[in-house]
Amino acid sequence: MDMSRRLISGSKFAGAFLVLALGTPGSAAVVKTHISKKNALSKAQREARLNHAKELLGSRYKRSVAMTGEEIPKINGEVYRLTKDRLPKKFRDQYQTIAQTIIDESLKNQFDPVFLMSVIEGESSWRPDKIGGVGEVGLMQIRPSTAEWIEKRQGLKWKGAKTLLDPATNIRIGAAYLKYLRDHYDMHAQLYLAAYNMGQGNVASALDKNIWPKDYPIHVMRRYVEFYEAMAESMSEKRKSAKLSKG
Repeated sequence: MDMSRRLISGSKFAGAFLVLALGTPGSAAVVKTHISKKNALSKAQREARLNHAKELLGSRYKRSVAMTGEEIPKINGEVYRLTKDRLPKKFRDQYQTIAQTIIDESLKNQFDPVFLMSVIEGESSWRPDKIGGVGEVGLMQIRPSTAEWIEKRQGLKWKGAKTLLDPATNIRIGAAYLKYLRDHYDMHAQLYLAAYNMGQGNVASALDKNIWPKDYPIHVMRRYVEFYEAMAESMSEKRKSAKLSKG
């Protein structure tokens, strides 16, 4: 079965993947304000984030909690805040570098930064020093062999597995690998997420049996929703505080 037919035949499975991405819209305010160069998404960042959110959620985007983030004026600040909150204490002094790398690599690869945060949350619980059961390393739990392939593919020198313990390097390579998978699977989120977790060969074998891997995609999307809910709650609290200060 070719990829285009697989995508069509798999549409009936998409509901199970996407249903967990629904939230209650309206918890974040629509705020019109001057966009801060330091803290807010630039126009290019905003477009990349929204386009990717729509890709991830499909027709359910307009009913999802992610849509409430459209007018959040300082989402980069939220990325910084949530990164600092999630990092284990001994790594917290690196939160600015990690948060900015998430923002930069998201723009470079046309991802929603909240998506990369969701992958990191699920893969390593924000532990830069985590080593997985089959040798995966760091925040995005990348195998050294995969990282070496990605580096060579980009024309960069591979400096060894130890470099994956550096959070910025780990995120850069992990984002590049996700971009490769996204292109390979024609932006079909369920497939490129599954392949990130289980490998392209295992995804192909599953599809040959008409099995659409969904556990890992659901795992990531659950965290994606949770991050947007946290941002919506933060914005709501800020609005309440602003009203009280004026009153």
